[in-house]
Amino acid sequence: MLKKLLLLTLSFCLFITISDAQSLYRKKVYHKVTKFIVEEYDTQDSTTTTKLGYYARFNPKNGKMTKSGSFKDNVRTGVWTFYDDSAKINFRYNYTTGLVMFSKPDTLAKHFLRQAGIDTNFYKDLSQVPLFVGGPTEYRDFIAANLRYPNVAKEFDISGTVIASFVIGSNGYPEKESRKIIKGLGYGCDEEVLRIINLMPRWVPARKSAEVRQLYYMTFKFDPPKK
Repeated sequence: MLKKLLLLTLSFCLFITISDAQSLYRKKVYHKVTKFIVEEYDTQDSTTTTKLGYYARFNPKNGKMTKSGSFKDNVRTGVWTFYDDSAKINFRYNYTTGLVMFSKPDTLAKHFLRQAGIDTNFYKDLSQVPLFVGGPTEYRDFIAANLRYPNVAKEFDISGTVIASFVIGSNGYPEKESRKIIKGLGYGCDEEVLRIINLMPRWVPARKSAEVRQLYYMTFKFDPPKK
């Protein structure tokens, strides 16, 4: 009797899971020029854009997956996996628990220090530098999606690099009042950098024996749009 009840319960759960999956609509977005798939995700139906369940993003240049995970009402949830340009895993993060499950050695922190002309041993007292969730590829996607070349800079054909610093709190969030331009470009570029820092998602905080606040240096490159 108990065995039959267990089988009936499992069958019912399976039915619900399949029904839920079948009720969702999977959208696919393709690049207009390369024709490679760019995004694939589930929504309630063909007319909505709210992401529910499965999600994957691909490199429009070669069609290789760059990240995959799941959404709940447009909010990332559960385990997400991020890939490098060779489609190898470089970061895995659980958005529900806030825990890093896998990460290749960080390269962003020293890269920014070198570009800013700061000693690359700046973070030597840390057991872990602050980590941008998703690694270098996800950071590149974030900048590509959010950084805007100011109209004033466009008018004067300005190019160059802005060096900024800010504190990443022990909770992982950049502290707004700590934002500082170390070396600016003017023409609206400095203001754009401050805006981007405000938009940044939660980082994995720095660690010593525990999670700590940490000053972080970052560089932002501005180039005139190709004509």
